Amino acid sequence: MLKICACLLFYACSALAHPHTFITVSLELNETELKVRWLFDEMTSQSLLEDFDTDRNGIFSPKETEAFKKEVFNDLKQFSFFTHLQVANKSVPLKPTQLFLWRENNAFGVEFHVDLKPYVHQKKSIGFWDESFLCALSLEKEQIRTSLPYTLKEVDNAYYYGYLLEFL
Repeated sequence: MLKICACLLFYACSALAHPHTFITVSLELNETELKVRWLFDEMTSQSLLEDFDTDRNGIFSPKETEAFKKEVFNDLKQFSFFTHLQVANKSVPLKPTQLFLWRENNAFGVEFHVDLKPYVHQKKSIGFWDESFLCALSLEKEQIRTSLPYTLKEVDNAYYYGYLLEFL
């Protein structure tokens, strides 16, 4: 089941790919840290909960979180974790510092943190999309918590539900 879920989530099979996974994104950010939260659709959540909540208690132990990190999350590095950071108009590879998993009703949730301290006082933008077309990400203004001034734009890049935050 894990192999099937990983394939559905992260690898494009053809140029006619379409999303198999829907992720609601929410953000919390300040000048020094970005917290990204994903809440997966019901079908994907069912597979992920089955595969990683091995004791079925609805709480993810360090061992269960590490298994998810090793078997799924680390592979997302090739897709920039669907989170595209630019600083001074140059792409910056993401290096998540913390990873948390949770269950919200029947949905599987992931939260990861990114250190922005090296980029304080520099012009930044953060984009959210999946170039493989297998995941559709959704982001609304109500899901963004920050005191920093920004604009949120839909990205016309032929990806499903692409969004770009530009900081003013």
